[in-house]
Amino acid sequence: MDEKNDICIPSYLRFSPAYNYINSNKIKLPTKLNASDSSKWLKVSEDGLTIIYRGVHLDLRYSYVGSIRANHYVPPEVGLFYYEINIIDKGTCGIIGLGFCEPNIRLGTMPGWDYKSYGYHGDDGKKFASSGKGSIYGPTYTTGDTVGVGVNFFDNTMFFTKNGIHLGTAFTHVESSTLYPVIGLRSLRECVLVNFGQKQFMFDIDQYIQKVINEVSDEK
Repeated sequence: MDEKNDICIPSYLRFSPAYNYINSNKIKLPTKLNASDSSKWLKVSEDGLTIIYRGVHLDLRYSYVGSIRANHYVPPEVGLFYYEINIIDKGTCGIIGLGFCEPNIRLGTMPGWDYKSYGYHGDDGKKFASSGKGSIYGPTYTTGDTVGVGVNFFDNTMFFTKNGIHLGTAFTHVESSTLYPVIGLRSLRECVLVNFGQKQFMFDIDQYIQKVINEVSDEK
């Protein structure tokens, strides 16, 4: 991670076509979760990197979803953006999701349920895109797991990782200029820690973005 001009730049963004703009702080990046853009059912740490579910949970019919967006959208100029969450506690049901969404998406829904929202959920391993009906994608995840998500603006795709393993392309035709990182929780005691590049990622995103950029160069 580079630290210049009082900004923290994840190491993989050194390979971004917009690196000079990022380094000069002309392009803003998501750096933490936004407590002012959060469901009331979530408690957000002072540093904006940890959230805990504190909503009502009698059973799934009456539980309230709590979602939160990051403090900035991902500028498409960066080419590729990636972040991870560590599951500190899966809570009672492990209904945890992460992904990206636009700024007008309701925070009472899980990632992927609303239009222009994309998510991967831990309780069933399904992926969701603009619909409450998901499709099988990857393994479930729980306490101790690290799950990541990346959006690739070079080819408008999105992928997820689990414990450092790439799970394959989840979505294609992802076209939006205002995608925010989003995390959703839905059962008691669920707690996650987000990493926007403040520390080393479990997935080797540096190697991955170099591969992506080489493929883009070969196509030109």
